[in-house]
Amino acid sequence: MSSVDVSVVVVNHNTRELLHGCLTSVLEDARRSGLKVEVIVVDNASTDGSPEWVAQHFPDVLLLRTQQNLGYSAGNNLGIRRSRGRNVLLLNSDTVLRPGALREMCAKLDARADLGAVAPKLLNPDGSVQQSCWRFPLKALLINALGLGRLGLVDDYRRWDHRTDREVEWVCSAAVMVPRRAFERVGLLDEDFFYGADTDWCHRAARAGLRFLSLSRAEVVHHGRGSRTGPLDPRFVGGPPVQEKYVHKHYGKMGVLLFRLLLLLNALPRAVILELLHRLRPGSALRERRELYRRLLSFALRKEGILA
Repeated sequence: MSSVDVSVVVVNHNTRELLHGCLTSVLEDARRSGLKVEVIVVDNASTDGSPEWVAQHFPDVLLLRTQQNLGYSAGNNLGIRRSRGRNVLLLNSDTVLRPGALREMCAKLDARADLGAVAPKLLNPDGSVQQSCWRFPLKALLINALGLGRLGLVDDYRRWDHRTDREVEWVCSAAVMVPRRAFERVGLLDEDFFYGADTDWCHRAARAGLRFLSLSRAEVVHHGRGSRTGPLDPRFVGGPPVQEKYVHKHYGKMGVLLFRLLLLLNALPRAVILELLHRLRPGSALRERRELYRRLLSFALRKEGILA
């Protein structure tokens, strides 16, 4: 068994200022934890001086430089392959670990052999809870289209206060700790997904019988898309194209047809209501939401893409 408890893999692309806070918090928490921790930074061809800065200010960090931006999946896979820890923490560069996060995550993984990963409670910079787990996309769309979440008939995690640990369907990859045994069982991230590999990997792991635990006591501040509320909002990285790619991989063209239908059922009534409201009371907030649902409708009805 490896003598390294946790390998922390951070993929960076032109986020030097954020990276400072991330690495400082990781090294400080590692020092306090009593765990043996190695830190690996995979620099995806940054042009802001990030790799030189890391080499100068964090000499104990293993720095891996790439010649081009490999994206999230390939960058993390590079770090995972070079890592030695029995547990691997995949961590975005725009995060800051709260004290005790490493020990809590590591302890939970070590206690349960059925876990494919644990995820900390993600916090916005103001301390509010950031949604970090979801139902799988087709189920999430169905729940939303039928209003089951709003009616309280099905829990889509949006109202969960994160005060206790909870098993969930899939977790955000901004901060997720995976036991090496899970990578050996499921495989690494699918590099065909420049974004969205977290959904795909969790799906594969779930099919292999592994479970996911979202933690209440391990906390990580995430400076990124703090307003994200679901996996299918096209205002955020990936959006429907990424989710459709995931659906096609696991459910084929019939799954894509169902995905488009559910997307249409979600977007159409909201688009109509927002269009009427916008005409009655024009405003920037309504205009932005109207454009969002117009784009969702356009995507749901398009002929090109995977179905072509």
